[in-house]
Amino acid sequence: MIRVLHLTTHLNSGGITVYILRLIESLREAGVESLVFSSGGNYTAYFEEKNVTLAVSAIRTKSELHPKLWPAFFELLRVIRKEKIDLLHAHTRVTQVMAAWAHAVTGIPVVTTCHGFYKVRFGRRFFPAWGQRAIAISEPVGQHLMDDFHIPSSRVRVVNNAVDIKLLDEQYRKHDRAQVKREWGFSEQDPVIGIVARLVSDKGHEYLIRSAAELVKEFPDLRVLIVGEGKERAFLETLAASLGMTQRVVFTGNLPDVTKALAAMDVFVFPATWREGFGLSIVEAMTCAKPVIVTNIWALNSLIQDRVTGYLVEPKRVDVLTEATAALLRNPSQRAQIGDSARRAVERLFTIERMAAEITAVYKETLTEKGKAL
Repeated sequence: MIRVLHLTTHLNSGGITVYILRLIESLREAGVESLVFSSGGNYTAYFEEKNVTLAVSAIRTKSELHPKLWPAFFELLRVIRKEKIDLLHAHTRVTQVMAAWAHAVTGIPVVTTCHGFYKVRFGRRFFPAWGQRAIAISEPVGQHLMDDFHIPSSRVRVVNNAVDIKLLDEQYRKHDRAQVKREWGFSEQDPVIGIVARLVSDKGHEYLIRSAAELVKEFPDLRVLIVGEGKERAFLETLAASLGMTQRVVFTGNLPDVTKALAAMDVFVFPATWREGFGLSIVEAMTCAKPVIVTNIWALNSLIQDRVTGYLVEPKRVDVLTEATAALLRNPSQRAQIGDSARRAVERLFTIERMAAEITAVYKETLTEKGKAL
């Protein structure tokens, strides 16, 4: 049994927390026991339900030089020794640095996961701390590590992100589509488009709302679901009001179960304007057999086969987005066909079991090189 300590800044809702939580059970089945070192957070109970050993320390900071990290580092060393840890797996910049320090003291090997695209800052140049192996969650992210941070290809491993299909299916089946639509004030016949993403400018919510304002000319009963929270919410609500869309656009905030929103949607739209590390919510929608429309940017275009498992459209083009969405709303049989193809693609490419097996292989490979310099 390999004992791995995952290091992350916090366990609040977010992509990294969900990634670790999703991974742990499948790793256990592959012979890997996972523990977590973090500052805790609102997802703590979910980890406790999986009987995961949690070590809590005050490491919630964005600065790898913050003074609070020194006592936390000594606590990390204590946990490593007490729990007889074989390998450290760091998921954030701060914890990558702490893992590198810990390696220097203990010799414990380090794996990191790169969860997206990073700015090339002085700190990463001076003290890279990428570990003996750096896992990229998609091919474009792996290329980013080699091109922008000059990590040798021999140390980069691409392990595509994944979804827990079984869990999503269980959650999705709980929801009655008509009832869910009524809860948000929609009628059963209303066409619904939507997105699940943080409310930040890079996700392209503005273009979704502007497109919806055009679509109502053909689909007067159209409704829009926007799932998530973020600093752009006030701007987006004002935009919706200025376009006469206030009664049509529902901002749900964060949802513990996104399949509730997916159950109401006819088309899932993700009009991001800047490169994305993976696009987890897109794959979740595909798992639920929803036709998806996404922008043709890194790494989203690696998830979709255009007009087969979804639609690819150019970013910041309201007219193109409107045309693609209207085409799907007009044609229920095409929606069903694309949704079915999307679901089959997820079953081939994005299973949690596949991800866990590939990460376990990275662990075993790294352990054979124990003692190499970072």
